[in-house]
Amino acid sequence: MRTREIKELSKEDVIKSVKLLEAAKFEAQKKMYEFVRTQRVAPQMINAVIKVEKLKADDRFFNETGIEEEDVEPNIKRLNLENDEEFKAVIEEFKQKSDEFLASKKDETAAIL
Repeated sequence: MRTREIKELSKEDVIKSVKLLEAAKFEAQKKMYEFVRTQRVAPQMINAVIKVEKLKADDRFFNETGIEEEDVEPNIKRLNLENDEEFKAVIEEFKQKSDEFLASKKDETAAIL
């Protein structure tokens, strides 16, 4: 239940925000992999750690940009950026990074499981 108006962002602000958010997701992916790999966290605690990391990432994002993370998605839709080449390139860049990271850890992951 949203109680405040969505802040309208420019295309440039949205693209910058998406880059920062995608980078944060990628870093979180790597961090979670390390948590599991080193078994520093009990399996049942992983979801709690993920939630805490998400809150911290959202706070860092706001502190860096002055933009609430929840304002980005509505602006993507408002500006129809799903079809924008620059936007798609940012998403694809981080998808590739993630895929490459997971591929590089495939054998290690199999050994863990």
